[in-house]
Amino acid sequence: MAEIRSTLDLIMERTKNFTLTDEEKRALDAKERKDRIRGWCRRYLDGALTIAELKENMDRERASAPEASSLLREECLSHINPEQDNGKIFLVLEEVLGANNTGLAELIGDYQEELRRCRSTAGKEALEMLAARGIRGSAVLPNPQQSPSWQARAAAARQKFQEQLYRVR
Repeated sequence: MAEIRSTLDLIMERTKNFTLTDEEKRALDAKERKDRIRGWCRRYLDGALTIAELKENMDRERASAPEASSLLREECLSHINPEQDNGKIFLVLEEVLGANNTGLAELIGDYQEELRRCRSTAGKEALEMLAARGIRGSAVLPNPQQSPSWQARAAAARQKFQEQLYRVR
């Protein structure tokens, strides 16, 4: 009678002679390292990992792979959102990587200032448009975010920020 074997047994039998080349092993290690660092960063940003634990994990990782710092920096920079609080990301960059965040903070500040200027301009344009229709008064508050010109300016400002952030990387 034939022996009934599990799927795992069949797979193991068919792949027993397969081996990875050194290049494939390095690529696999690099991918696992990147995924591990991405997971630590995500857990830290979600509040499931403290800065001390992240620093400890990174110290161990850097001992075996010096490129771990650049991977964490890339991961942190990919989470930068100039319209939200980036305090946790700045803390990682300062505490874990020892980076100076002055340039990054200025870049975010410049973006926010550009957005304020765009919002102000779009608001004035909306008020002028409403006044041309005969709608005036101190109670009239335009919503510049509904303006196509605001959306175009905001998109241009975001694009400019992303390009400058890419240069920082």
